Amino acid sequence: MDYDVFNDMPDVESTYRTSRGSTYAHMPDGTTIRNRSGANHSDTTTGLQTQSTKTLYMDPKATNAVGSWIRDENTATRLIPEMKDGKFTGHALIQMAEDHEIPKSKWNPEGKVYKAGEVVSRVPVSLKPAVGMHPIEIWGGSESPKGSKANNIHFGNVITELFPKGGAPRSVPLPGGNSGYRPGVDNLQHSLNPLKMAKGGSIDKPLMGGHKTI
Repeated sequence: MDYDVFNDMPDVESTYRTSRGSTYAHMPDGTTIRNRSGANHSDTTTGLQTQSTKTLYMDPKATNAVGSWIRDENTATRLIPEMKDGKFTGHALIQMAEDHEIPKSKWNPEGKVYKAGEVVSRVPVSLKPAVGMHPIEIWGGSESPKGSKANNIHFGNVITELFPKGGAPRSVPLPGGNSGYRPGVDNLQHSLNPLKMAKGGSIDKPLMGGHKTI
């Protein structure tokens, strides 16, 4: 997939490609438009997808932790921004939307009960794309009801190249390198308005039941 489809779109802030070949246009309001590649997918359809309501960017570890909760059909969860004194902290929270019990077993002899509203994971996020990060596209709300796999959230593949608007592509090492362009988190509360705001503080908790923690 190429970037030609984005050439005549107004207000494109940057474009990028992910590891399976899809290209994206990142807009100033924090939304994205994906030009889908069918390469290495069971669904081989291609072309422009619906513009997201909001797109977040996470490193692979954070993406795995969020995905393990939000895609779990056995739990009801939501992805929300962490707020402090009315400002976005640069972190997102996975919060239980309903009570959830993990029964006692030989792997979990004590069992576990999660309460609605409990924070079960806290991860760093960016509102700007960077090579080595994953785009997390959200349409509408960011809640994943029990029995669903968060069909309103698309977990994109890792970004492999980034083209700032009007400039040459920047070569950026994967996380762990000693140099390169790493956009900071845009600390603006209004950038996450499409998502529900967190109430109260957050607590890092160990996760149980096979879920990953950050």
